[in-house]
Formats: sequence, C-alpha cells, structure tokens
Amino acid sequence: MAVKRYLPIVILALLGVSLYCFNTGVPETRKHQTKSKTFEPSGEVWDTMDGQGYQFTEEADDSLDPRFYELNRLPSCGDLSSASVQQDVTYLMDNVKKQFLDCITPIVNQWKGRASEMNIEWVSKASVCDKLPIFNDLKVEPFKNLHEIKWVVLPKCKEENIMVTLGVGHDTTAEERLNKTVPNTKFYGADPIIEPNRQMYSAFGKFFPFAIGKEPGFTKFRVLPNQNQKTRKYIYQDVTTIPFLYFLHDILKLKKIDFAWIDIEGGEFEFLDKIHNDVHFCQFNIEVHSRFAPAGAQIFHDFIFKVLEDQKYVFLKSMNTGNGVHRMFFLNVQDKACLAKYYNNY
Repeated sequence: MAVKRYLPIVILALLGVSLYCFNTGVPETRKHQTKSKTFEPSGEVWDTMDGQGYQFTEEADDSLDPRFYELNRLPSCGDLSSASVQQDVTYLMDNVKKQFLDCITPIVNQWKGRASEMNIEWVSKASVCDKLPIFNDLKVEPFKNLHEIKWVVLPKCKEENIMVTLGVGHDTTAEERLNKTVPNTKFYGADPIIEPNRQMYSAFGKFFPFAIGKEPGFTKFRVLPNQNQKTRKYIYQDVTTIPFLYFLHDILKLKKIDFAWIDIEGGEFEFLDKIHNDVHFCQFNIEVHSRFAPAGAQIFHDFIFKVLEDQKYVFLKSMNTGNGVHRMFFLNVQDKACLAKYYNNY
C-alpha cells in the first residue's frame, strides 16, 4: 500500500528532472571528482540564471587517502547479523555509556520543560562532555567540508558500506574524501535543488532531486538556490518531498546505514523521532536548525531526552554554527552489528 501511495510523487520528481535536463542541456556527469574554484567573473559559467552559479573546474585530485589501502586489506566482516561483540569492546562501551550519562544527564535535566533555552544554550553547556578522556578511545576521525567538519569512525573489517547524505548543499568535499578513504562505499544523496548538487554528487554516488520530510507532497523548505552562490542566501521554496522512511526503506531498500549526514535546514524535525527505532544507523552527523523552525526546539528537546532514556547512542562534537543552530555527531553504542564492524579486532 505504501508503494502505491507514494509512487505518483516519485514519478513526478523523476519526470521533473528529466524535463529539466532536456530543456537546459545539462552536461553528462563527470567521471571523476570535481572541486569548486573561487567565484571570479569569467566568460564560461555553469548556471545561466545570473552568471554566478556553481563554477566547476576540470582539474581533479584523484589521489587516494593512504588509509584507503590499509582499509582495503582488512579481513571480511562475514555475517554481521550473527556477529558477537568482543569482551573488551563490550567493556569499553559500558564505560563510555556510564561516563557519558554521568556527565550529560544532570546538564540535560536542567532543561527539562525548557526547550527554547536548551537549543540556545546547548553547545556552551553540553560540549563539556566532549572532553571526556574515554571518548578518545572511540577513534572518531574528522572529514572536512568547505564550511564544516563531519565525523566518522572507520571500520575494522571489510564489507559494503552505505553512506546517505540528506542535504547536499552544494558541497561534497567531505563525501569525496570519504570515498577516497573507505573502500566499497555506496553513496546516496538527496537535495531538492537539482544543480549543482546533481552534477557534484553523481561524480561518485546516486543523487535524488527531492527533499526528505515526513509526508509526501510539496513542502516549504529553506534551500540554497544555485544562483545564490556568492551571497549564500537561503530562501524558502516549495519543493517535492518524499517521506524519510519511504526513501530509505522503499526507494533505496536499505536495512543498515553506516554513515548518515543530515543537514536540511530545519527539515530534520519532521523525522527526528523516527531515528530512535525505525532506522538502523551505525553513526550519523546532524545539524539542528531550531532558529529557522522554532517549533523544532521542542522536538529536539524530546529527542534528546529519548536518546538518554534508550542509551542507544552517545553524542559528541557539538559545535555552534549560529544562534539556535548547531552540529552534533551520534554513535550507536548498542547495536551488535555496528559494534562488531567498527570496534572488534579481526
């Protein structure tokens, strides 16, 4: 029933892309990664709306990260669905959870029933727990984008890895670096702004031209149009929206997601509650935008209290990106398949 219900939305989205490409003459996807260059006037531009669309360069850095070769030599993970977690890993995670909860629980409890204050004060208070020495044992690695840092724990065994980007945002630098570091990774990205995101993401993964939300249809989202590259001025625009779970489970057919990077300018509040039990994330980065979606402050408040209750994730690397906007990294410390893949010794 779910497939029949959402199929017309998917067909409309794909038809829109086809018509766009046909009418504008979008060039073929490049076979290698591309980098942006400084926005300077030139006679050759990508976007014709105002001459200031994303500028591509023919030069590409195809060199692999040295860790790629090490990770490519790792032993096979085998069947992780029946894998056991080694005793030292269980001991580590028990201590991580205990020290994390001892630190963060009294801080978070100060905000119970005070959602607005929680969102505004989050980084200044919650980031104290980022300094826990035991977090160093989690081996969280930085992958830099042009405007931010994504965080990743690298696998300890070899199998196919799944990466999902919700909100490409005209910047795939970190995804490209991950692609050159972790072998056998499939990338799936979604963003309602087609160009330049389609051409950038399609260089290494599959791109889907729609927003991700709670309900199918048209939703007003905060987006960065291609013509606003110089000013980086976001606007609110009606965009085609696909439900979060339908995208992951029915379109992509994913059961487990290794890496999820979520940055959709307030749209995250439509499905935060689904992350607890309805998806299988091993780790994810998220940017929280209560400033642009004031009702989301309460959703984030409830989400955090549920995270602490379930003890499925620990979170760290909180960083402000503006008043009422911050980034965080979540690590699954409960799921056996995730723990075996990222922390067992093989």
